[in-house]
Amino acid sequence: MKLAAILGQERVVDALRRSIAANRVAHAYLFEGPNGCGRRTTALALVQALFCGAPVAGDACGTCPSCRKLAAGHHPDLHLLEPLPDKRDIAIEQVRELQQVLSLRPYEASRKACLIYPAERMTVGAANSLLKTLEEPPGHAVIILLAAQTDLLLPTVRSRCQHLRFSPLDDRTVAALLEAQGMDRELAAKLAPLAQGSLERARDIDGEEDARRRSALLATLRAATPGRIATIFDASEELSGNREETTTLFDLLLSLIRDLLLLRTSGANGVVNHPLLEQLTAEAARFTPASMMETLELALETRRAVQGNVNPKLALDRFLLRYGSLRTN
Repeated sequence: MKLAAILGQERVVDALRRSIAANRVAHAYLFEGPNGCGRRTTALALVQALFCGAPVAGDACGTCPSCRKLAAGHHPDLHLLEPLPDKRDIAIEQVRELQQVLSLRPYEASRKACLIYPAERMTVGAANSLLKTLEEPPGHAVIILLAAQTDLLLPTVRSRCQHLRFSPLDDRTVAALLEAQGMDRELAAKLAPLAQGSLERARDIDGEEDARRRSALLATLRAATPGRIATIFDASEELSGNREETTTLFDLLLSLIRDLLLLRTSGANGVVNHPLLEQLTAEAARFTPASMMETLELALETRRAVQGNVNPKLALDRFLLRYGSLRTN
């Protein structure tokens, strides 16, 4: 895909095209943003523009042999670094192998490129090993780190990359992208507000199953009170899973809590969980605006902790206990 075809991230795309046209491409980039916002697609479009045999105005032509190979996913000078199928993290051995590859001259393009995803999954040893390459990069290499939470990266890694922040996609862009992938227009318009700016999340939403999960989560929130600790522990036991599953759970929780905050402060305009409006309205009335904001901050903080090294079950226990204590009635 060409950079010009990227939707919803015009500010980032414009900056990249200007740097290519001016021949001021950084040796290392850090693309930060929520999953599904287009970081990976933009990174691949950047590599295509850099590898292109006939670039135009800081973008790829889309038709040369190099562009066709990248589109097919088998260009010899592009390397992907991600956790092995049976592992959660990127190991130091993988980084060392990458360093060996990047030390060699490109096969076909004018440079080599590497995407590291998700970059926050590098072990401390792997991140420290990568520092040497970031400090003394091969002149022909471009390294692109993709991360949802850059605060989980070593500060020394962050400081050695050009940092570009990606925004969540707006509902109109999500709907347009879903339509472009063949989804019915009415269904795309219905799913887009539930996706929280993520095309990936929009594609994964199963209508009936998603509605059931949201309803069950709201029921769990409504039942969470400090005097029912056993019930809370049972609920978190049932809801929590591995780190990835619990992170997804918190994405749904954040959608519900955002609606609660809207209902408590500004009314129903903007609420995305419309089928649950009656239950949401009743739950929102149990908070003050200040405690509702504190609840949102708690959910965001807990989600970040789950993505780090905190035990998912214990994190959910703590969240539900604290949630109940923030109610005023």
